[in-house]
Amino acid sequence: MDTNTVPSTKILYAVLIISVIAISSAAVMIRLADAPALAVASARMSLSALVLWVFAPKTKAWKLKSINWKAVSWAGFFLALHFAFWITSLDSTSVASSLVLVTMNPVIVAIGSTFFMKDPPAKPLLVGTALSIIGCIVLVVGEGLVITGSLRGNFLALGGAVAMSMYIMIGRYSSGTFKHNFNVMAYLTWVSTIAGALLLITTLVAGVPLTGYSLQTIVYLILIALVPQSIGHTLINWTLKYLHASYLAAAILIEPLAGTFLAYVIIGETFTVFSFIGGLLILAGVALAFAKRVG
Repeated sequence: MDTNTVPSTKILYAVLIISVIAISSAAVMIRLADAPALAVASARMSLSALVLWVFAPKTKAWKLKSINWKAVSWAGFFLALHFAFWITSLDSTSVASSLVLVTMNPVIVAIGSTFFMKDPPAKPLLVGTALSIIGCIVLVVGEGLVITGSLRGNFLALGGAVAMSMYIMIGRYSSGTFKHNFNVMAYLTWVSTIAGALLLITTLVAGVPLTGYSLQTIVYLILIALVPQSIGHTLINWTLKYLHASYLAAAILIEPLAGTFLAYVIIGETFTVFSFIGGLLILAGVALAFAKRVG
């Protein structure tokens, strides 16, 4: 079989849709898993790292020539921080608010690239950033006034967005440093392993139990690692080898909408007018920020 053959458009679209649905299912399954946030985050990253090592004979993850260990270590740290913050946020805010706020990472990445990579800001980025900040204020402050504890959860979700932004920028730096010698799967395998190890250590130090959960919770923990992480993120990265970067923008914008819909259908969760208005402003801002990056 010719490995260089480009899949048909229908196949690429179908895989992209599947990957977005898989990723969007994470928040609902986390809510259904009767386990502390740190235990869920540890299970998600540790089990997904094991899956990546299963495929190491094909991905050649043990070949370390393309590995920048400083970058990998920092990337693993920020990935662990992202999941610790975001999953914990679901304990005290709505799925809709958490997903929308954590979706702000493209805006944060665009701003970071402007300052750290000396990329002059374009008008869409400036307008998009302003819209996202206004939407963030509306959502965080508004929900904080009407839902007890949501302020903490919303700030944790924002922290997750900042951590994910740092992870993305480090990944770009690493791929740019090694260019054609960059082994993406080896990089992801080691980053996931480090993130999983850090989360496990943190969970143990915090005294959060890793055993003693019901069979239903164990099943959900395995599904969280397999469906949104191993399947969803792997498939979306595969499709983006062939699709324009604008499709990533669409996927990021669809995730909070799909996740909120699944939460409404499966666990009957609703959202406030503040999450609706703020969310629309944030998603509009993200779309404009992407216009600068893919235009």
